[in-house]
Amino acid sequence: MIKYARFILKRCVRLDKGTPIAIAYQPEQKEFVNILISEAEKLGASKVYLIDEDIEKTCEILNKLSLEKVKTHPFFDRSVIKKTYDEKGCYIYLSSFSKKNLNGLDEEKIKSMNKQKTTSQKDAKEARLRYEFPWCILAVATKTWADELFPNEENNYEKLWNLIFKITMMDKEKPENAWEYQINKNTFRKNLLNELKLVKLRLKNSIGTNVEIGLPNNVIWQGTSKNNFDNTKDIIVNMPTYEVFTSPNKYKTNGIIISSIPIFLRGNEIKDIKLVFKDGRLIKYSASKGEDTLLKVIEENEGMCYLGECAFVDYNSPINDTGLTYKTILIDENRSCHIALGNSFVKSVLNGEKLTDEEKDELGLNKCPNHVDIMIGTKDLSIIGTDIYGNEIPLFVDGNFKDKEVKKIILNRKER
Repeated sequence: MIKYARFILKRCVRLDKGTPIAIAYQPEQKEFVNILISEAEKLGASKVYLIDEDIEKTCEILNKLSLEKVKTHPFFDRSVIKKTYDEKGCYIYLSSFSKKNLNGLDEEKIKSMNKQKTTSQKDAKEARLRYEFPWCILAVATKTWADELFPNEENNYEKLWNLIFKITMMDKEKPENAWEYQINKNTFRKNLLNELKLVKLRLKNSIGTNVEIGLPNNVIWQGTSKNNFDNTKDIIVNMPTYEVFTSPNKYKTNGIIISSIPIFLRGNEIKDIKLVFKDGRLIKYSASKGEDTLLKVIEENEGMCYLGECAFVDYNSPINDTGLTYKTILIDENRSCHIALGNSFVKSVLNGEKLTDEEKDELGLNKCPNHVDIMIGTKDLSIIGTDIYGNEIPLFVDGNFKDKEVKKIILNRKER
C-alpha cells in the first residue's frame, strides 16, 4: 500500500514540494488514507485537505433535513478543492464499490446537493478536465467491496488488495517502469489513430453491436497519460488505465450498441443494455435488469441521449484477464472497449478548451453534467475506421488492436 501511495503521489499527480493536496474518501478507506497522508507529508506537501464523502452521512442529511437546509449544508461544500487548485496543488479521489446509494431519496434535494458541490468548486472542476489541475481517481479496496466480490471467503480483503496491486502493476518490482512501457504502448496507438485522420468508425460483434460512429473534424485521440496545461509534465488521471479514447461527433451515430458486461449505477446492476441511435440521438434503450435505473439516468439530462466517448481497450487486457467484473466503472471501463453516454472531452478537438458551448456543439461535442461508460468489448469485436481519403482500415480484429498492421497501412495507403 505504501508503494501504491507513493506511485499515485509521485507519478500520477506529480505532487510538488510545498504545495497542498486534497483527498476525497469514504470512511471505510481510512487505512489507505492514513498511508497517503503520511507519504504526502514525507514528499513535502504543504497541507493535506480531507474531504469526507461518507455515503451514510449523505443519506442521513438528505433524509432528515429540509430542502433549504440541504442547499447550504457545510457537508456538501467543496470549496477546499478550489482552494487546493488556487494554491497549485493536486486532487485525489478514492474509488470503491458501495452498496449504499441515493435511490428513493428526494430528487430535488439530490440536485441541490450536487449543485452545491459543483458551484463551491467554481472553476476547479473545469480545470481538471483541461488538465490544469493535476488529479487522479484510484481504486482502493474495502471490506464491503471484498465481501461483494468474494462472499464467505476468508481473507477476501487481502485478496482484493492483491488483485488491485496486480491490475495497477504495483506487484512489479518497478511499477514506474511497467507503466512507462504501457504509456509508450498507448502513445504509439494514439499517434497512429491521429495520423490516420479518421472520420468514422464501424463497430460490430456477434452479441448484436452494429453501429457507425462519426468523428469530429480533425479529431484528436488521447492516451494513458495526459500532458498538463504547460506541457512540463504528464499525469495519470485514472489508476488503473489501459485505454486510448476520443469523443465522437454527437450527431453522427447510427445503429445498435449492446453491452458486453453489466454496469453498476447508484447501487444497482444494469445488464444487457441495448441502445439504438439515429442521427446521433438515442431513440430506444432497454436492459434485461436495472432498466428503471437506466431510464432514470438517461432522462435526467438531455445530453445523456448522445455519445460523449469512444474508447479502445484490448480484449486481452490485464483487467479482463483476471476474469472478474469489479462492479466499479473505474476498473471495468479499462477491461475492454467502451462507449459513454453524456459529456464529451474538450481536448478531442484542437483548442477545444477555448471554445464556447456553441462552437463545441457545432463540432459535435456533447455537453452534459453526467458521463456513463458502457462496456462493449468482446473477443470477436471488429472495428473498422474510415479515413478522410475513403480508405477502410481494420483497427480491431478479434477484440484486439492491430498495431503493426495499422502502421503498415498508414505507410502504404493511398491519399485521394
